[in-house]
Amino acid sequence: GVGNFFGMLPDSMADSRLYGVELDSITGRIAKKLYPQADITVAGFETTDRRDFYDLAVGNVPFGQYKVNDKAYNKLGFSIHNYFFAKTIDQIRPGGMIAFVTSRFTMDSKDSTARKYMAERADLLGAIRLPDNAFKANAGTEVVSDIIFLQKRDRPADIEPAWVQLGQTEDGFTLNSYFVDHPEMVLGEITTESTQYGKEECTVIPILDADLGDQLHEAVQHIG
Repeated sequence: GVGNFFGMLPDSMADSRLYGVELDSITGRIAKKLYPQADITVAGFETTDRRDFYDLAVGNVPFGQYKVNDKAYNKLGFSIHNYFFAKTIDQIRPGGMIAFVTSRFTMDSKDSTARKYMAERADLLGAIRLPDNAFKANAGTEVVSDIIFLQKRDRPADIEPAWVQLGQTEDGFTLNSYFVDHPEMVLGEITTESTQYGKEECTVIPILDADLGDQLHEAVQHIG
């Protein structure tokens, strides 16, 4: 919102040209004041269109079942978090990368249409599943999120890597095949919890006394 990703930019990327998109006018205007050197659009993502432009896109995409009205993407019928992936893939250059925090349902939804669309256009470099308390202090929510790392291909390819489909762990939990094959990328213990609708949902609880920063540092070594 207010430009935290710019604020945490590594020294090695200090010379980057920065662009931001923020829907909320108050946080967007704060970001503009904090980072005057950045080109920040205070409007919805659907208003922007820079094809094959960026080398890197980093973000915390909105989660939800609702859709965004964007003429070029309406036909896909994607929910908002998957729409952000689809549009961003078009906006980065071939070879460029995406690192997005998203709901676990980008990877875990039964419907694999969005993952198939992404896999045709970008390679999955890796993904990290965060415990449900990762954003509790910051946003007050307990939700399982993933950080997904993608690299755009030169041209779309009609392929279906394993991560397009779901798999099952030895304990019988159904989740994305990538996390079944790479349990070290799940930063916590997979379990189930009852939702307010009485349904059993898969969740990830933190490991006692583990430092999430240390866990992330370790997990990132396996990306690429």
